[in-house]
Amino acid sequence: MTERTMNFMRNSLERLLPLTSRRRNAVILGPPEPPVIPDRPDRLAQELRVMSFNVLTSVGGQHGLPRRYNGVLRTILKERPDSVGLQEAHELWRGPLKKDLCEVYGVACDKGRVFGYHEGTPIYYLKEKYELLHEGVFWLSQTPGVASMGWDAVCPRIAGWAVLRDKETGFTYAHFNTHLDHKGPAARANGARLMAERIEALGLPAVLTGDLNGGPESQPMQYLAAGGLTDLRFYAAESDTGFTHHGYRDCTGVIDYVYANHYLRSAKEFKVIRDKYDGLYPSDHFAVSATLTLAN
Repeated sequence: MTERTMNFMRNSLERLLPLTSRRRNAVILGPPEPPVIPDRPDRLAQELRVMSFNVLTSVGGQHGLPRRYNGVLRTILKERPDSVGLQEAHELWRGPLKKDLCEVYGVACDKGRVFGYHEGTPIYYLKEKYELLHEGVFWLSQTPGVASMGWDAVCPRIAGWAVLRDKETGFTYAHFNTHLDHKGPAARANGARLMAERIEALGLPAVLTGDLNGGPESQPMQYLAAGGLTDLRFYAAESDTGFTHHGYRDCTGVIDYVYANHYLRSAKEFKVIRDKYDGLYPSDHFAVSATLTLAN
């Protein structure tokens, strides 16, 4: 990496300090078309497969972690995404997954939440293909740099981010991963707005994965769209727009997402993964994945 590139990365990372909102009243309807990035001879483009998976925390009973662990592990290894963001990854998930995925995947942001709430938002990446350049977490609150709960949230909510560089091509992208609050509408809206600001501030090709606890037309998703992020569910050439949360009962909604920022060139496929293992869904959410091309 050249000195000029390193200086750009350093300046971009400094801009991840707490930001004031620049789009506090911005609302748009529907998924927009992403801006077209003109071709240049020196532009580097790369196809990625990215996954989001809420693995359901450590509940007991017939849907307990021991019965579902093998299904989560096999889903990740079968799909083999370049990077995958998990939500509700309790420490009882993270330890075994880190061990069982270690031959294939490295892990970033492998820390739990605060206040004794032991879930996390780790990001796994193909370690033979990518080098982890930077990683970090911030809280979805009025004080992102301090462990805190924000607005009307009922749980502490965090976001993890990792900057990954392809060891062969040098292509670099950022993966952001989060889980918006399931109760507080202000927390969801402001959390989405904060995510868009942080992604913009980094200034790199980026994807966002997460359980965002809202439908495609809800206010948080409108803030993400206003922030220049594209919902790949509606942009991919081949797409499954079905439900992503079933709760081991009836399918109840679309709340799991893969977004890309304005470095998006194309998206081949958006997929909802409904595989069962040993007769059981691995989680109360279906994993979702997208195959896309980013250009930097």
